[in-house]
Amino acid sequence: MKTIYSLIFILMALISFGCEEDVSHYDFEQYKFVSFIASDITVPETYSTDSGVAYPIYLRYDGSVLEEDFNVTVNVTANNAQIGIDYDVASTTVVFKAGEIRSEPLLINIVDNLLNSDQDRSLTIDIVSASNPLIDIGVGIVNQSNKSVTMNITDDECSETISIFDAPNLISSAGNHTVAGAVADNVVTLTGDLIDYGTFPNAQLGIALTPTVEGGTAGTATFSNYPAGTDNDGYVYEFRQNGQGTYNICTGEILVSIDVYYESGGSWVFWYTSQNIFSIP
Repeated sequence: MKTIYSLIFILMALISFGCEEDVSHYDFEQYKFVSFIASDITVPETYSTDSGVAYPIYLRYDGSVLEEDFNVTVNVTANNAQIGIDYDVASTTVVFKAGEIRSEPLLINIVDNLLNSDQDRSLTIDIVSASNPLIDIGVGIVNQSNKSVTMNITDDECSETISIFDAPNLISSAGNHTVAGAVADNVVTLTGDLIDYGTFPNAQLGIALTPTVEGGTAGTATFSNYPAGTDNDGYVYEFRQNGQGTYNICTGEILVSIDVYYESGGSWVFWYTSQNIFSIP
Protein backbone atom coordinates (compact mmCIF):
# COMPACT_ATOMS: atom_id res chain seq x y z
CA MET A 1 0.00 0.00 0.00
CA LYS A 2 2.87 2.38 0.90
CA THR A 3 4.33 1.67 -2.51
CA ILE A 4 1.06 2.67 -4.24
CA TYR A 5 0.88 5.90 -2.20
CA SER A 6 4.49 6.68 -3.09
CA LEU A 7 3.82 6.19 -6.80
CA ILE A 8 0.74 8.43 -6.61
CA PHE A 9 2.80 11.13 -4.83
CA ILE A 10 5.56 10.99 -7.44
CA LEU A 11 3.02 11.13 -10.27
CA MET A 12 1.31 14.17 -8.75
CA ALA A 13 4.69 15.88 -8.34
CA LEU A 14 5.60 15.25 -11.96
CA ILE A 15 2.24 16.63 -13.12
CA SER A 16 2.72 19.70 -10.93
CA PHE A 17 6.27 20.28 -12.31
CA GLY A 18 4.98 19.89 -15.88
CA CYS A 19 2.37 22.55 -15.21
CA GLU A 20 5.10 24.91 -14.02
CA GLU A 21 6.96 24.34 -17.29
CA ASP A 22 3.90 25.37 -19.32
CA VAL A 23 2.66 28.19 -17.08
CA SER A 24 1.48 31.21 -19.09
CA HIS A 25 0.26 33.42 -16.26
CA TYR A 26 2.56 34.61 -13.53
CA ASP A 27 2.19 36.40 -10.24
CA PHE A 28 3.66 39.66 -11.50
CA GLU A 29 3.96 40.96 -7.96
CA GLN A 30 6.55 38.23 -7.44
CA TYR A 31 7.93 37.74 -10.96
CA LYS A 32 9.41 40.62 -12.96
CA PHE A 33 10.98 40.20 -16.40
CA VAL A 34 12.76 42.27 -19.02
CA SER A 35 13.10 40.99 -22.59
CA PHE A 36 13.29 42.09 -26.22
CA ILE A 37 9.97 42.65 -27.98
CA ALA A 38 11.27 40.99 -31.17
CA SER A 39 13.75 38.13 -31.51
CA ASP A 40 14.69 38.60 -35.18
CA ILE A 41 14.85 41.79 -37.27
CA THR A 42 15.84 42.40 -40.90
CA VAL A 43 16.93 45.91 -41.87
CA PRO A 44 18.18 47.23 -45.25
CA GLU A 45 21.55 48.95 -45.02
CA THR A 46 19.96 52.09 -46.50
CA TYR A 47 17.55 52.43 -43.54
CA SER A 48 19.35 55.23 -41.72
CA THR A 49 20.27 57.03 -44.95
CA ASP A 50 16.70 56.90 -46.28
CA SER A 51 14.98 57.73 -42.99
CA GLY A 52 17.58 60.06 -41.52
CA VAL A 53 17.40 58.29 -38.15
CA ALA A 54 18.94 55.29 -36.42
CA TYR A 55 16.97 52.02 -36.21
CA PRO A 56 15.15 51.70 -32.84
CA ILE A 57 15.06 48.42 -30.93
CA TYR A 58 12.76 48.19 -27.92
CA LEU A 59 12.70 46.04 -24.80
CA ARG A 60 9.63 45.22 -22.74
CA TYR A 61 8.97 44.89 -19.04
CA ASP A 62 6.52 42.38 -17.55
CA GLY A 63 5.65 42.62 -13.88
CA SER A 64 4.12 44.84 -11.24
CA VAL A 65 4.27 48.58 -11.85
CA LEU A 66 7.59 50.04 -10.73
CA GLU A 67 7.75 53.53 -9.30
CA GLU A 68 11.40 54.14 -10.20
CA ASP A 69 13.33 54.21 -13.46
CA PHE A 70 15.72 51.36 -14.13
CA ASN A 71 18.41 50.70 -16.70
CA VAL A 72 19.17 47.65 -18.83
CA THR A 73 22.64 47.01 -20.26
CA VAL A 74 23.06 45.05 -23.47
CA ASN A 75 26.01 43.65 -25.41
CA VAL A 76 26.31 43.90 -29.20
CA THR A 77 28.19 41.16 -31.08
CA ALA A 78 28.87 41.63 -34.79
CA ASN A 79 28.69 38.72 -37.22
CA ASN A 80 30.59 39.57 -40.45
CA ALA A 81 29.85 43.23 -39.72
CA GLN A 82 32.21 45.98 -38.59
CA ILE A 83 31.45 48.86 -36.30
CA GLY A 84 31.91 52.18 -38.08
CA ILE A 85 31.63 50.50 -41.48
CA ASP A 86 28.34 48.60 -41.24
CA TYR A 87 26.80 50.06 -38.08
CA ASP A 88 27.29 52.36 -35.09
CA VAL A 89 25.87 52.19 -31.58
CA ALA A 90 25.83 55.35 -29.47
CA SER A 91 25.01 53.59 -26.19
CA THR A 92 24.49 50.04 -24.92
CA THR A 93 22.28 51.11 -22.02
CA VAL A 94 18.54 51.69 -22.31
CA VAL A 95 16.16 53.22 -19.78
CA PHE A 96 12.73 52.10 -18.58
CA LYS A 97 10.83 55.07 -17.21
CA ALA A 98 8.82 54.48 -14.04
CA GLY A 99 5.49 52.84 -14.85
CA GLU A 100 6.41 52.16 -18.51
CA ILE A 101 6.34 48.67 -20.03
CA ARG A 102 8.37 49.63 -23.11
CA SER A 103 11.93 50.92 -22.91
CA GLU A 104 13.45 53.97 -24.47
CA PRO A 105 14.89 52.76 -27.80
CA LEU A 106 18.30 51.19 -28.31
CA LEU A 107 19.50 53.08 -31.39
CA ILE A 108 21.48 51.26 -34.09
CA ASN A 109 22.73 53.48 -36.91
CA ILE A 110 22.92 51.43 -40.11
CA VAL A 111 25.70 52.56 -42.47
CA ASP A 112 25.07 52.53 -46.21
CA ASN A 113 28.71 51.82 -46.99
CA LEU A 114 28.55 51.42 -50.80
CA LEU A 115 30.44 48.13 -50.43
CA ASN A 116 29.29 44.85 -51.88
CA SER A 117 29.21 42.14 -49.21
CA ASP A 118 29.45 38.48 -50.17
CA GLN A 119 28.58 37.37 -46.64
CA ASP A 120 25.46 37.74 -44.54
CA ARG A 121 25.90 40.46 -41.93
CA SER A 122 24.11 40.53 -38.63
CA LEU A 123 24.28 41.75 -35.04
CA THR A 124 23.41 39.70 -31.98
CA ILE A 125 22.23 41.87 -29.10
CA ASP A 126 22.07 40.22 -25.67
CA ILE A 127 20.65 41.54 -22.42
CA VAL A 128 23.49 41.59 -19.88
CA SER A 129 21.92 43.03 -16.74
CA ALA A 130 19.20 45.16 -15.21
CA SER A 131 19.95 47.81 -12.58
CA ASN A 132 17.00 46.57 -10.50
CA PRO A 133 18.17 43.26 -8.93
CA LEU A 134 14.57 41.98 -8.65
CA ILE A 135 14.16 41.86 -12.43
CA ASP A 136 15.00 38.65 -14.31
CA ILE A 137 16.47 38.62 -17.83
CA GLY A 138 14.17 36.99 -20.39
CA VAL A 139 10.46 36.40 -20.02
CA GLY A 140 9.22 33.27 -18.25
CA ILE A 141 9.99 31.32 -15.10
CA VAL A 142 11.76 28.52 -16.96
CA ASN A 143 13.33 28.53 -20.43
CA GLN A 144 13.25 32.32 -20.51
CA SER A 145 12.74 33.70 -24.02
CA ASN A 146 13.70 36.85 -25.93
CA LYS A 147 16.91 37.38 -24.01
CA SER A 148 18.57 38.32 -27.29
CA VAL A 149 17.67 39.69 -30.70
CA THR A 150 19.33 39.17 -34.09
CA MET A 151 19.49 42.12 -36.48
CA ASN A 152 20.13 41.10 -40.09
CA ILE A 153 21.57 43.81 -42.37
CA THR A 154 20.71 43.33 -46.03
CA ASP A 155 23.05 44.66 -48.72
CA ASP A 156 21.81 46.81 -51.60
CA GLU A 157 24.94 46.83 -53.74
CA CYS A 158 25.64 44.87 -56.91
CA SER A 159 28.73 42.74 -57.52
CA GLU A 160 29.88 44.48 -60.69
CA THR A 161 33.21 46.32 -61.09
CA ILE A 162 34.34 49.38 -63.03
CA SER A 163 34.90 47.06 -66.02
CA ILE A 164 31.13 47.25 -66.58
CA PHE A 165 31.86 50.43 -68.58
CA ASP A 166 34.27 48.56 -70.89
CA ALA A 167 31.68 48.16 -73.65
CA PRO A 168 31.02 49.31 -77.23
CA ASN A 169 27.39 50.19 -76.57
CA LEU A 170 27.21 52.80 -73.84
CA ILE A 171 24.45 55.33 -74.43
CA SER A 172 25.04 59.08 -74.16
CA SER A 173 22.02 61.05 -72.97
CA ALA A 174 23.14 63.91 -75.21
CA GLY A 175 21.20 62.91 -78.31
CA ASN A 176 20.86 59.27 -77.25
CA HIS A 177 23.98 58.31 -79.20
CA THR A 178 25.84 55.01 -78.83
CA VAL A 179 29.42 55.51 -77.66
CA ALA A 180 32.27 53.10 -76.93
CA GLY A 181 33.95 52.71 -73.56
CA ALA A 182 37.45 51.38 -72.86
CA VAL A 183 38.58 50.85 -69.26
CA ALA A 184 42.19 50.98 -68.05
CA ASP A 185 42.63 50.80 -64.26
CA ASN A 186 40.05 53.30 -62.96
CA VAL A 187 39.85 55.42 -66.12
CA VAL A 188 37.16 54.91 -68.75
CA THR A 189 37.81 56.49 -72.15
CA LEU A 190 34.65 57.27 -74.10
CA THR A 191 34.60 57.65 -77.89
CA GLY A 192 31.68 58.76 -80.06
CA ASP A 193 29.21 61.60 -80.44
CA LEU A 194 29.51 62.68 -76.81
CA ILE A 195 27.99 66.16 -77.13
CA ASP A 196 25.24 65.57 -79.72
CA TYR A 197 27.12 67.30 -82.52
CA GLY A 198 27.01 65.28 -85.73
CA THR A 199 30.07 66.99 -87.21
CA PHE A 200 32.09 65.62 -84.28
CA PRO A 201 31.18 61.88 -84.25
CA ASN A 202 34.48 60.63 -82.80
CA ALA A 203 35.04 62.87 -79.80
CA GLN A 204 37.02 61.39 -76.91
CA LEU A 205 36.94 61.89 -73.17
CA GLY A 206 38.83 60.09 -70.39
CA ILE A 207 37.05 60.02 -67.01
CA ALA A 208 38.63 58.86 -63.73
CA LEU A 209 36.21 56.90 -61.51
CA THR A 210 37.14 57.15 -57.83
CA PRO A 211 35.03 55.21 -55.29
CA THR A 212 33.75 57.01 -52.20
CA VAL A 213 35.27 54.20 -50.10
CA GLU A 214 37.86 51.66 -51.18
CA GLY A 215 36.11 48.88 -53.07
CA GLY A 216 32.87 50.86 -53.23
CA THR A 217 30.37 50.72 -56.08
CA ALA A 218 29.84 54.48 -56.37
CA GLY A 219 31.94 57.61 -56.27
CA THR A 220 33.18 60.63 -58.18
CA ALA A 221 33.72 60.99 -61.93
CA THR A 222 36.38 63.55 -62.80
CA PHE A 223 38.53 64.67 -65.71
CA SER A 224 41.09 67.40 -66.33
CA ASN A 225 40.97 69.64 -69.39
CA TYR A 226 40.82 66.95 -72.07
CA PRO A 227 41.91 67.19 -75.74
CA ALA A 228 38.73 65.83 -77.32
CA GLY A 229 39.94 65.71 -80.95
CA THR A 230 39.16 67.39 -84.27
CA ASP A 231 35.72 67.54 -85.89
CA ASN A 232 34.93 66.96 -89.59
CA ASP A 233 35.26 70.68 -90.27
CA GLY A 234 38.80 70.84 -88.87
CA TYR A 235 38.03 72.51 -85.52
CA VAL A 236 40.03 71.28 -82.51
CA TYR A 237 38.07 70.76 -79.27
CA GLU A 238 38.80 70.59 -75.57
CA PHE A 239 36.39 69.32 -72.92
CA ARG A 240 36.49 70.83 -69.44
CA GLN A 241 34.56 69.60 -66.43
CA ASN A 242 31.73 71.70 -65.06
CA GLY A 243 30.98 70.89 -61.41
CA GLN A 244 31.21 67.50 -59.72
CA GLY A 245 30.60 64.27 -61.61
CA THR A 246 29.42 60.98 -60.14
CA TYR A 247 29.17 57.33 -61.12
CA ASN A 248 27.30 54.29 -59.87
CA ILE A 249 28.29 50.83 -61.02
CA CYS A 250 25.02 49.23 -59.89
CA THR A 251 22.91 51.58 -62.00
CA GLY A 252 25.54 51.56 -64.76
CA GLU A 253 25.67 55.34 -65.04
CA ILE A 254 28.33 58.06 -65.25
CA LEU A 255 27.04 61.62 -64.80
CA VAL A 256 29.24 64.54 -65.92
CA SER A 257 28.72 68.08 -67.11
CA ILE A 258 31.03 69.07 -69.99
CA ASP A 259 32.01 72.58 -70.97
CA VAL A 260 32.79 72.46 -74.70
CA TYR A 261 35.64 74.65 -76.00
CA TYR A 262 37.00 74.95 -79.53
CA GLU A 263 40.26 76.52 -80.72
CA SER A 264 40.07 79.74 -82.76
CA GLY A 265 42.96 82.03 -83.58
CA GLY A 266 45.23 80.28 -81.11
CA SER A 267 42.76 80.71 -78.19
CA TRP A 268 40.15 78.50 -76.59
CA VAL A 269 36.59 79.71 -77.04
CA PHE A 270 33.72 78.49 -74.82
CA TRP A 271 30.80 77.17 -76.90
CA TYR A 272 28.21 75.56 -74.58
CA THR A 273 27.74 73.12 -71.68
CA SER A 274 26.62 69.55 -72.33
CA GLN A 275 24.93 67.67 -69.49
CA ASN A 276 25.71 63.99 -69.97
CA ILE A 277 24.68 60.63 -68.57
CA PHE A 278 26.65 57.73 -70.03
CA SER A 279 24.81 54.52 -69.24
CA ILE A 280 24.72 50.78 -69.90
CA PRO A 281 21.62 50.09 -72.02
